[in-house]
Amino acid sequence: MEKRGFERKTFCFIFGIIFLAGCAGQESVTREKIAPLTVIAIGDAGEKGKELRSNASYINDMFTGRHDAGQFNAMIFLGDNFYTTGLNIPANDVSGEVKSILGPFRDVFESLGRDNVHAVAGNHDWYAGNGVEFSFLFGLINIETWPLGLSDVGNRREAELTQWTYHYAMPSAAAFSLFPGSEDSVQFLFVDSALPLRTELEAWLPTIDSLRNLLKNSATRPHLLWRILTMHHPMRTVGEHGGFTIWNDETQQVDYRTPCNKDSNAIGWVKNWFDPEDVCTDRYQQFLDSLRSVIHQAGVPIQLALSGHDHSLQLLTLPEAGSCTVCPRIQVVSGAGAKTTRVKLPSPPDVYTASQVKEKGESLPGFVQLQFEKEKVRLIFFNGYRGEKIDMGNGQTRFWVSREGKMIQE
Repeated sequence: MEKRGFERKTFCFIFGIIFLAGCAGQESVTREKIAPLTVIAIGDAGEKGKELRSNASYINDMFTGRHDAGQFNAMIFLGDNFYTTGLNIPANDVSGEVKSILGPFRDVFESLGRDNVHAVAGNHDWYAGNGVEFSFLFGLINIETWPLGLSDVGNRREAELTQWTYHYAMPSAAAFSLFPGSEDSVQFLFVDSALPLRTELEAWLPTIDSLRNLLKNSATRPHLLWRILTMHHPMRTVGEHGGFTIWNDETQQVDYRTPCNKDSNAIGWVKNWFDPEDVCTDRYQQFLDSLRSVIHQAGVPIQLALSGHDHSLQLLTLPEAGSCTVCPRIQVVSGAGAKTTRVKLPSPPDVYTASQVKEKGESLPGFVQLQFEKEKVRLIFFNGYRGEKIDMGNGQTRFWVSREGKMIQE
């Protein structure tokens, strides 16, 4: 029974303690040497392999200047930092797991320091254990699937790592100056989107209250020019968690099939019944509605949402959020850090992706670079394999978003 998560009373007690400690919002202020402010964001980087090694190698080369793609001031990990159950593994295995996943970034970590490297929790960082585990060939091959349950053990271990500043359970923030010595700054608002999807509404209301307080505080700071909502789960996606999973040989497109209907997609429906991780689920939509509501009530403009979760690269225009004129209208998905999945082909001007026709819609691996100026932010997606900018549709490799939160022409 323990592997299925906390008992309700224990969980609420722990949650309450965290809430009291963090309800005002924790914020760290960093100093930069590089102008303008440049940030690398990579998600779902928690599995060792060639994708992770390639991305890490390219990021190291960018940071040291061996590649002219641009040095950066800060780095953000967008959740699912360790697969399949985060660091909720035997204590003797933790050190080796951390080394295998974060070791390739060692030089960047040491140079930037933990105040300039941030990570947010994903659903895999919260899982308590695997529903199916078996091995064969005398233990040479191990299979672990269907992670289930809820545990904060792995999150507490991630928070203790010296490589980064880790954000889970309660919202927090980090501010970065646009230029050295400038009062103007960018604020990243870190929200643990994984916890609400794994718990009942009454258990995660304190998170919403804490975010409300954080936004109220942010509104009093006139020199915060940019606010970036940073969490694992996207507000919109055209990847697998958005239902785009089926390759159509005739149309050469990735087709949509809902994972929330037991008649048309029984496997997807069962998975979401146990673990609501797809956008179409009621729990996911309830969380997004609550998020939009608190942003609307605070009246603080957020120009961009930055997430992982889907193992692909996407730049999307979000639909109108009703009366919430301050909610983000631009969604960046950067979840191709360690593995890739299918994603809808580009359909400008509202959908740009790294989908490949020759690979039946599978995304290229990589990450996104954000470079901030006073009135706009530049977005470039990079291919970790080939060390180059990615054509995200119609030959476009560079994108600009205005401080009004709208896509603009270069």
